[in-house]
Amino acid sequence: MLDTLRKWWHYLHGKRSEVAHMDYKDAYMGKVVLDIHRKRRDKRVTRVPLAKLEPIHRIDRENALAATRQRADALRAHRDALIATKVLDGDALQAIIPSVSQIKVVRDGERWLAFEGNGRLYAMREVFVPEDGMQVEVEEYLFDDDRSIRRRLNRVRRLNRL
Repeated sequence: MLDTLRKWWHYLHGKRSEVAHMDYKDAYMGKVVLDIHRKRRDKRVTRVPLAKLEPIHRIDRENALAATRQRADALRAHRDALIATKVLDGDALQAIIPSVSQIKVVRDGERWLAFEGNGRLYAMREVFVPEDGMQVEVEEYLFDDDRSIRRRLNRVRRLNRL
């Protein structure tokens, strides 16, 4: 329990400088993420192609950019071993680029929109190219009717110029 609290404290502490830079896009994104959690019917752990994972926001704030660079460096140190397996599973991700949660996604046709773990996703994309064929273990959220959630996630992407 104490270890879990410590992880959350470090996570929140790392986000503190982002609060001052929040704007309407961040507020809207927060509302969409809350709705995802509130409206989901189920969730499952699955593997998806890294090339089909899409972020919902940019990484453009200095502390997030620094964290992404550190994550990319950590992944590069293990690149050959990861390429051999072609899998970034939960254990590997937690060992190499630890986080308090899994990468969380909503499927949108032939792609998956990452609403949690965008910094890790950018780091993975910096290290691996589509031709590497990497699969990433994610937590996929499922809905009875996901049209409004997908529409809102795509609006978040447009607001973030993606």
